[in-house]
Amino acid sequence: MIRPTIIAGNWKHNPKRSAGESLWRGVIGGVEDRRNHSDVDRQQLEVLIFPPLPWLGWIAGCAEEAAAVGWGAQCVSECTTGAFTGEVGAELVRDFGAQWCLVGHSERRTLFGVDDNSVARRVRQALDHELKPVLCIGETLEQRESGETRQIVSEQLEKGLSLCEEGEFPVVAYEPVWAIGTGVTATVEQVAEVHGFLRNRLCELQGEGAQATPILYGGSVKAENAADLLGLDDVDGALVGGASLEAESFLGIVDAGFACRSGRKPETF
Repeated sequence: MIRPTIIAGNWKHNPKRSAGESLWRGVIGGVEDRRNHSDVDRQQLEVLIFPPLPWLGWIAGCAEEAAAVGWGAQCVSECTTGAFTGEVGAELVRDFGAQWCLVGHSERRTLFGVDDNSVARRVRQALDHELKPVLCIGETLEQRESGETRQIVSEQLEKGLSLCEEGEFPVVAYEPVWAIGTGVTATVEQVAEVHGFLRNRLCELQGEGAQATPILYGGSVKAENAADLLGLDDVDGALVGGASLEAESFLGIVDAGFACRSGRKPETF
C-alpha cells in the first residue's frame, strides 16, 4: 500500500504579520521550485501549513499563488454556528478556503482542557464540513516511563475515531508530548515501534482500508533527522513545529520528503 507523504508546518501562536508574510512566500516559492524540478506530484507528497486562525482570510486571498501548498486551522470548535463567543467552527474555516485542520494537539489537550470526547466531536465537525482532520495523539514523559505508551495512544486513537463512519479515515499524527519543542527527538526505534503499533491498531478499528491512512510523526523534527524518520515503513510524514518558522529549515524537511518519494538523497534546490 503506497500512502502519500505529508509534510505539515504548525506555526502555533507565531509569527507576527510581517514575518509571517515573508515566511509564507518563502515556503510557497521553495515548494514550487521543488515541484518544478521533480516528478513527485501532490498525490505523492503534500505540503501543508497550519497558521494561527487570523491568517486564514489573508491566505485565502493568496490562493492562486498557493497552488503548491495546502493549509488549514490549528483547531476547530466542537460547536456549529451560533452564540459561542470566541469559537471558530469547521464550517467557517472551510468557507475561508482551508482544506485541513488539526484536532487534539497535545497543547490543546494539556493547556486548554480538550478531552478525548471533545476531540471526537471536533473530528466529526471537520468531516461534516469537508475538512480533512489530522488527529493528534501522544503520551507524556511520565506515561512513557511508566510503560503506558501503547495504552494511552490506543485509547486516544479509538476515542478520537469513535464518531467516524465507515470509509472515513482521518490522518493520524503521533507526537510524544515529551519531544514537542524540547529538542529531544524519540529514537528511530521508538518511533518505529509506536507507528507499527498504531498501524495495526488502525486496521483493528477501521479494517484493512486503514492501511491507506497516513501516520505522521511530530516532535522536534528537523532537516537533520527528517530523512531517517521518513525512511521508516509506517512514518508517512512529519508534523513540524519550531522548524516550520523559518523557510529554510522547513524546506530542508520538505527536501527529505521529496527524496523519500523519489528514492534519492535530499538535496538543496
